[in-house]
Amino acid sequence: MGLPRHLRHAPITEAVIDLRVDPAAGTSVDDLVAALGRHDNLGYLQKGLLIHSEFGFSLKVEAEPKVMHEGRATTTGVRLHSSDERYIAQLGVAGFTLSRLEPYESWENLVEEAKKLWRGYLECIGPGTVTRIATRYINNLRLPFTPELSDFLLLVPSIPQGLPEALSSFLQRYVLHDAATQTTSIVTEGLEEASPEKPLPLILDIDVFRHTNLAVDDAAVWTYLEQLRGVKNRIFFGCLTEAGVALYQ
Repeated sequence: MGLPRHLRHAPITEAVIDLRVDPAAGTSVDDLVAALGRHDNLGYLQKGLLIHSEFGFSLKVEAEPKVMHEGRATTTGVRLHSSDERYIAQLGVAGFTLSRLEPYESWENLVEEAKKLWRGYLECIGPGTVTRIATRYINNLRLPFTPELSDFLLLVPSIPQGLPEALSSFLQRYVLHDAATQTTSIVTEGLEEASPEKPLPLILDIDVFRHTNLAVDDAAVWTYLEQLRGVKNRIFFGCLTEAGVALYQ
Protein backbone atom coordinates (compact mmCIF):
# COMPACT_ATOMS: atom_id res chain seq x y z
CA MET A 1 0.00 0.00 0.00
CA GLY A 2 1.29 3.44 -0.96
CA LEU A 3 1.82 6.09 1.72
CA PRO A 4 -0.91 8.78 1.41
CA ARG A 5 0.54 12.18 0.45
CA HIS A 6 0.11 15.11 -1.91
CA LEU A 7 1.04 14.17 -5.48
CA ARG A 8 2.42 16.94 -7.68
CA HIS A 9 1.72 14.91 -10.82
CA ALA A 10 -1.53 13.20 -9.85
CA PRO A 11 -2.88 11.08 -12.75
CA ILE A 12 -6.36 12.64 -12.55
CA THR A 13 -8.13 13.22 -15.86
CA GLU A 14 -11.46 14.29 -14.32
CA ALA A 15 -12.60 15.17 -10.78
CA VAL A 16 -16.32 15.50 -10.03
CA ILE A 17 -18.52 16.88 -7.25
CA ASP A 18 -22.15 15.79 -7.61
CA LEU A 19 -25.11 16.82 -5.44
CA ARG A 20 -28.54 15.31 -6.09
CA VAL A 21 -31.45 17.56 -5.15
CA ASP A 22 -35.14 17.26 -4.34
CA PRO A 23 -36.29 20.82 -5.11
CA ALA A 24 -39.22 22.71 -3.69
CA ALA A 25 -42.59 21.85 -5.19
CA GLY A 26 -43.36 23.68 -8.40
CA THR A 27 -39.75 24.16 -9.52
CA SER A 28 -39.51 23.58 -13.26
CA VAL A 29 -36.63 23.24 -15.70
CA ASP A 30 -37.91 26.25 -17.65
CA ASP A 31 -37.83 28.35 -14.48
CA LEU A 32 -34.26 27.22 -13.73
CA VAL A 33 -33.04 27.94 -17.27
CA ALA A 34 -34.64 31.39 -17.21
CA ALA A 35 -33.16 32.16 -13.77
CA LEU A 36 -29.68 31.09 -14.87
CA GLY A 37 -30.00 33.42 -17.84
CA ARG A 38 -30.87 36.31 -15.53
CA HIS A 39 -27.80 35.45 -13.43
CA ASP A 40 -25.52 35.49 -16.51
CA ASN A 41 -25.19 31.69 -16.27
CA LEU A 42 -23.18 32.18 -13.05
CA GLY A 43 -20.26 33.60 -15.02
CA TYR A 44 -19.95 30.51 -17.23
CA LEU A 45 -20.69 30.02 -20.92
CA GLN A 46 -23.83 28.10 -21.84
CA LYS A 47 -22.93 25.22 -24.15
CA GLY A 48 -26.42 23.79 -24.53
CA LEU A 49 -29.34 22.15 -22.81
CA LEU A 50 -29.25 18.77 -21.10
CA ILE A 51 -31.62 16.42 -22.91
CA HIS A 52 -32.93 13.11 -21.60
CA SER A 53 -34.22 10.80 -24.33
CA GLU A 54 -36.53 7.83 -23.91
CA PHE A 55 -37.24 5.27 -26.59
CA GLY A 56 -39.72 2.40 -26.75
CA PHE A 57 -42.10 0.52 -28.95
CA SER A 58 -45.64 -0.80 -28.89
CA LEU A 59 -47.42 -3.52 -30.81
CA LYS A 60 -50.64 -2.55 -32.58
CA VAL A 61 -52.88 -5.57 -33.04
CA GLU A 62 -54.66 -5.50 -36.39
CA ALA A 63 -55.19 -7.87 -39.24
CA GLU A 64 -51.50 -7.32 -39.83
CA PRO A 65 -49.74 -6.51 -36.52
CA LYS A 66 -47.47 -3.45 -36.65
CA VAL A 67 -44.65 -2.41 -34.35
CA MET A 68 -44.91 1.30 -33.50
CA HIS A 69 -41.63 3.01 -32.47
CA GLU A 70 -41.94 5.85 -29.98
CA GLY A 71 -39.46 8.41 -28.67
CA ARG A 72 -39.54 11.35 -26.28
CA ALA A 73 -36.91 13.96 -25.43
CA THR A 74 -37.10 16.02 -22.23
CA THR A 75 -34.99 19.03 -21.26
CA THR A 76 -33.49 18.41 -17.80
CA GLY A 77 -31.10 21.33 -17.36
CA VAL A 78 -28.19 23.35 -18.74
CA ARG A 79 -24.56 22.56 -19.55
CA LEU A 80 -22.10 25.34 -18.74
CA HIS A 81 -18.35 25.68 -19.32
CA SER A 82 -15.83 28.01 -17.70
CA SER A 83 -14.08 30.39 -20.09
CA ASP A 84 -10.89 28.27 -20.02
CA GLU A 85 -12.89 25.03 -20.62
CA ARG A 86 -11.38 23.46 -17.48
CA TYR A 87 -14.63 23.35 -15.50
CA ILE A 88 -17.91 21.86 -16.76
CA ALA A 89 -21.16 22.33 -14.84
CA GLN A 90 -24.39 20.44 -15.43
CA LEU A 91 -27.28 22.09 -13.60
CA GLY A 92 -30.84 20.78 -13.46
CA VAL A 93 -33.75 20.66 -11.05
CA ALA A 94 -32.63 17.16 -10.02
CA GLY A 95 -29.00 17.98 -9.31
CA PHE A 96 -25.75 19.87 -9.57
CA THR A 97 -22.58 18.43 -11.11
CA LEU A 98 -19.22 20.16 -11.43
CA SER A 99 -16.29 18.52 -13.24
CA ARG A 100 -12.67 19.66 -13.29
CA LEU A 101 -10.71 18.45 -16.31
CA GLU A 102 -6.95 18.05 -16.48
CA PRO A 103 -4.67 19.61 -15.54
CA TYR A 104 -6.05 19.00 -12.05
CA GLU A 105 -5.11 21.66 -9.50
CA SER A 106 -6.27 20.74 -6.00
CA TRP A 107 -9.25 19.57 -3.98
CA GLU A 108 -9.41 22.98 -2.29
CA ASN A 109 -9.75 24.77 -5.64
CA LEU A 110 -12.43 22.35 -6.80
CA VAL A 111 -14.48 22.80 -3.62
CA GLU A 112 -14.10 26.59 -3.74
CA GLU A 113 -15.40 26.66 -7.31
CA ALA A 114 -18.23 24.27 -6.42
CA LYS A 115 -19.31 26.43 -3.46
CA LYS A 116 -19.33 29.56 -5.62
CA LEU A 117 -21.50 27.94 -8.28
CA TRP A 118 -23.68 26.23 -5.67
CA ARG A 119 -24.62 29.59 -4.10
CA GLY A 120 -25.70 30.93 -7.49
CA TYR A 121 -27.50 27.70 -8.31
CA LEU A 122 -29.53 27.91 -5.07
CA GLU A 123 -30.59 31.45 -5.93
CA CYS A 124 -32.00 30.05 -9.16
CA ILE A 125 -33.59 26.86 -7.84
CA GLY A 126 -34.76 27.95 -4.37
CA PRO A 127 -35.15 25.78 -1.26
CA GLY A 128 -35.09 22.00 -1.21
CA THR A 129 -33.10 19.08 0.14
CA VAL A 130 -29.86 17.39 -0.84
CA THR A 131 -30.56 13.67 -1.16
CA ARG A 132 -27.18 12.38 -2.34
CA ILE A 133 -23.59 13.66 -2.15
CA ALA A 134 -20.81 12.22 -4.31
CA THR A 135 -17.31 12.76 -5.53
CA ARG A 136 -15.73 10.85 -8.39
CA TYR A 137 -12.13 10.74 -9.59
CA ILE A 138 -11.07 9.21 -12.89
CA ASN A 139 -7.35 8.42 -13.00
CA ASN A 140 -5.35 7.40 -16.07
CA LEU A 141 -2.31 5.77 -14.48
CA ARG A 142 -0.22 5.31 -17.67
CA LEU A 143 2.03 2.77 -15.99
CA PRO A 144 5.45 1.74 -17.35
CA PHE A 145 5.07 -1.40 -19.43
CA THR A 146 5.65 -4.44 -17.23
CA PRO A 147 4.59 -8.10 -17.24
CA GLU A 148 4.01 -7.78 -13.48
CA LEU A 149 1.23 -5.31 -12.72
CA SER A 150 1.71 -6.13 -9.04
CA ASP A 151 4.89 -4.05 -9.17
CA PHE A 152 2.64 -0.99 -9.16
CA LEU A 153 -0.86 -2.22 -8.26
CA LEU A 154 -2.34 -4.11 -5.33
CA LEU A 155 -5.72 -4.50 -7.04
CA VAL A 156 -4.85 -6.82 -9.91
CA PRO A 157 -6.69 -9.68 -11.67
CA SER A 158 -5.86 -13.19 -10.50
CA ILE A 159 -5.44 -15.71 -13.33
CA PRO A 160 -6.16 -19.31 -12.23
CA GLN A 161 -3.31 -21.75 -12.70
CA GLY A 162 -3.41 -23.56 -16.01
CA LEU A 163 -4.98 -20.71 -17.98
CA PRO A 164 -3.02 -18.66 -20.55
CA GLU A 165 -0.88 -16.23 -18.58
CA ALA A 166 -0.45 -13.32 -21.01
CA LEU A 167 -2.93 -10.56 -20.01
CA SER A 168 -3.43 -7.73 -22.51
CA SER A 169 -6.63 -6.10 -21.17
CA PHE A 170 -9.22 -6.45 -18.39
CA LEU A 171 -12.14 -4.72 -16.68
CA GLN A 172 -13.19 -5.25 -13.06
CA ARG A 173 -15.66 -3.46 -10.78
CA TYR A 174 -16.06 -3.49 -7.00
CA VAL A 175 -18.83 -2.00 -4.83
CA LEU A 176 -17.58 -1.28 -1.31
CA HIS A 177 -19.53 -0.16 1.76
CA ASP A 178 -18.08 1.72 4.75
CA ALA A 179 -20.31 1.70 7.83
CA ALA A 180 -18.27 4.33 9.68
CA THR A 181 -18.91 7.02 7.05
CA GLN A 182 -22.16 5.55 5.65
CA THR A 183 -20.63 5.67 2.19
CA THR A 184 -20.69 3.43 -0.84
CA SER A 185 -17.75 3.33 -3.25
CA ILE A 186 -17.76 2.00 -6.79
CA VAL A 187 -14.22 1.18 -7.89
CA THR A 188 -13.69 0.36 -11.56
CA GLU A 189 -10.31 -0.67 -12.89
CA GLY A 190 -9.65 -1.34 -16.53
CA LEU A 191 -6.71 -1.91 -18.83
CA GLU A 192 -7.11 -1.15 -22.49
CA GLU A 193 -5.14 -3.06 -25.11
CA ALA A 194 -1.52 -3.09 -23.89
CA SER A 195 1.52 -2.52 -26.10
CA PRO A 196 5.22 -2.82 -25.16
CA GLU A 197 5.90 0.42 -27.05
CA LYS A 198 3.59 2.57 -24.90
CA PRO A 199 2.74 3.17 -21.22
CA LEU A 200 -0.02 0.89 -19.96
CA PRO A 201 -3.35 2.78 -20.31
CA LEU A 202 -4.86 1.69 -16.99
CA ILE A 203 -7.95 3.52 -15.71
CA LEU A 204 -8.75 3.67 -11.98
CA ASP A 205 -12.22 5.18 -11.52
CA ILE A 206 -13.31 5.86 -7.91
CA ASP A 207 -16.90 7.00 -7.28
CA VAL A 208 -17.82 7.59 -3.60
CA PHE A 209 -21.30 8.66 -2.49
CA ARG A 210 -23.60 8.98 0.51
CA HIS A 211 -27.39 9.32 0.68
CA THR A 212 -28.58 12.24 2.81
CA ASN A 213 -31.59 14.35 3.75
CA LEU A 214 -30.11 17.82 4.26
CA ALA A 215 -31.35 21.32 3.57
CA VAL A 216 -29.58 22.75 0.52
CA ASP A 217 -27.93 25.44 2.69
CA ASP A 218 -26.79 23.04 5.44
CA ALA A 219 -23.02 23.26 6.07
CA ALA A 220 -23.03 19.48 6.62
CA VAL A 221 -23.17 19.09 2.83
CA TRP A 222 -19.53 20.17 2.65
CA THR A 223 -18.54 18.30 5.81
CA TYR A 224 -19.84 15.06 4.31
CA LEU A 225 -18.09 15.86 1.04
CA GLU A 226 -14.78 16.10 2.92
CA GLN A 227 -15.48 12.65 4.38
CA LEU A 228 -16.07 11.28 0.90
CA ARG A 229 -12.76 12.72 -0.22
CA GLY A 230 -11.06 10.91 2.66
CA VAL A 231 -12.60 7.60 1.60
CA LYS A 232 -11.56 8.25 -2.01
CA ASN A 233 -7.97 8.86 -0.95
CA ARG A 234 -7.91 5.67 1.15
CA ILE A 235 -9.03 3.69 -1.87
CA PHE A 236 -6.59 5.32 -4.30
CA PHE A 237 -3.52 4.80 -2.12
CA GLY A 238 -4.80 1.39 -1.08
CA CYS A 239 -4.88 0.24 -4.71
CA LEU A 240 -1.26 1.22 -5.48
CA THR A 241 2.06 -0.02 -4.19
CA GLU A 242 4.63 2.47 -2.92
CA ALA A 243 6.40 2.17 -6.29
CA GLY A 244 3.12 2.97 -8.03
CA VAL A 245 2.48 6.07 -5.91
CA ALA A 246 6.08 7.25 -6.40
CA LEU A 247 5.42 7.61 -10.15
CA TYR A 248 3.30 10.70 -9.50
CA GLN A 249 5.05 12.53 -6.66
